[in-house]
Amino acid sequence: MVIHVVRPGESLSSVAREYGVPLSQLAVDNGLQNDPRLVVGQALVVQFPQQVHTVQPGESLSSIARQYGMSLRQLYRNNPILGGGPVLYPGQTLVISYEGATEGVLSVNGYAYPFIDKDLLQSTVPYLTFLTPFTYGFTPDGTLVDLDDGVLIAMAKAGGAAPLMHLSTLTGEGGFSNELAHIALTDRTVQDALISNLRRTLEEKGYRGLDVDFEYVFPEDASAYAAFLGRLTALLNPLGYPVIAALAPKTSADQPGLLYEGHNYRAIAEAVNEVLLMTYEWGYTYHHTGPR
Repeated sequence: MVIHVVRPGESLSSVAREYGVPLSQLAVDNGLQNDPRLVVGQALVVQFPQQVHTVQPGESLSSIARQYGMSLRQLYRNNPILGGGPVLYPGQTLVISYEGATEGVLSVNGYAYPFIDKDLLQSTVPYLTFLTPFTYGFTPDGTLVDLDDGVLIAMAKAGGAAPLMHLSTLTGEGGFSNELAHIALTDRTVQDALISNLRRTLEEKGYRGLDVDFEYVFPEDASAYAAFLGRLTALLNPLGYPVIAALAPKTSADQPGLLYEGHNYRAIAEAVNEVLLMTYEWGYTYHHTGPR
C-alpha cells in the first residue's frame, strides 16, 4: 500500500494507470465512487492486490472464503465493493489478499442511531470491532430509557462486530445533563437501580460490553464518577462484559471547562477496561470544523 498525494493535472484514472490498479478499486478504496473529482494535495490510498479470484457459476462468498482458508469477514474487508452484501456474479474479480505485511491490529468502534441507513451500516460493519447503538438514557430514579436497538444488534453480530450498550446522560431535550449525572453518582439507591437495570439489559439484549458516556460532569463529581465506573467494572467484568468510558479529549490534567474537569483521566483509566476519546471537533455528520 502507498499513499499518493494528488498533483496538479491528475485525475483518478491517471493515478490508477500510474500504479497499474483498477480504477473501480481505487475509487472504492477512497470513497470516490459517486464523485471522482480530486483536489491538489489530496491523499489517496493505493492498494495492490496480491491474489485475486474470478467468481465461477454456483460459487458463493462462503464457499470462496472456505476455498482460501479465510474468514467471510476478511473477504468482505478485502472487497468493499461488495457493500457487505452476499450478491456475486460470474466473472467478478475478488481480492483474496493484498501485497504487504499487516502492520498491527486496530480496534474500531462505530456509533449508530437506530434510524441509520441499513445499507450503509451493512457495508460498514465488517470493518468494525464494536457497534454502539446510540443511546440509553435514564431517569432520576435509575430507570433506563429504552432504545429500539434490535436490528442494529442483529446486524452487528451478523457482520462479526460486538454490540456495545451505550449509557449516557442525554435527555429527551437533546442535551447532556450534569444534574442527572450528579444524582446517579451521589445517590446510592438510584445508582443501585441503574446498575441493576444495566445488567438486565446487557443480558436480555445480547450486548457484549458497556460504553459509559457522562458528559459535563460537575468538577466536584469527578471522583464519584471514577468510583462509579470502577464499581461497574468490578460487577460486570466477572460476567464477561468490559466497561469502556467515553472521554472528552484533554490537553492537560487541569484543563479548565465543564466538559473536561469532571473527567479525571488517571482515575478513570484505573477504573475501566478501555477508553474512547471523543474527537468530534474534527467534524461529524452535521458539522465539519477540521480535517475530514
